[in-house]
Amino acid sequence: MNSPVVEKGMAAHLKARNRLKNMWLHDLTNRLQIRRKALARDAGLDESYDVGTYPGESTTVIQGGPGMVKTSLLTAALMGLGGAGVLGASQLLDALPSSRVRPVDAQPPAVVAPAETEFDITVETVDGQLKVTGVKEVE
Repeated sequence: MNSPVVEKGMAAHLKARNRLKNMWLHDLTNRLQIRRKALARDAGLDESYDVGTYPGESTTVIQGGPGMVKTSLLTAALMGLGGAGVLGASQLLDALPSSRVRPVDAQPPAVVAPAETEFDITVETVDGQLKVTGVKEVE
């Protein structure tokens, strides 16, 4: 579904990347061969001694794990045990007396109505405005 221009650009990018990897690999093998020749010369071997290419033989290492099914079952079991541990710890911590919430009284405290008190207030006119000049409680 890509346009031909994008496909050509991607192909050119891959080609350049593979060329760079190939050059790097050849450079590495040549450097290692030169190093082995220097080590052979230091060991007293003749210059005509063939140090070979690197690596001399190929080896395939297959690392086999327990398998996807066993790994997924183990992961599920560990996650389940972790969840059970968290639930158990929360239940244990909730059972401690210091963490319990004390129940709130069902009825709020009774509200006491304020007692009625009478006052004598003296209001006078000063400079055309009303001013409170005295307040006395009547017994």
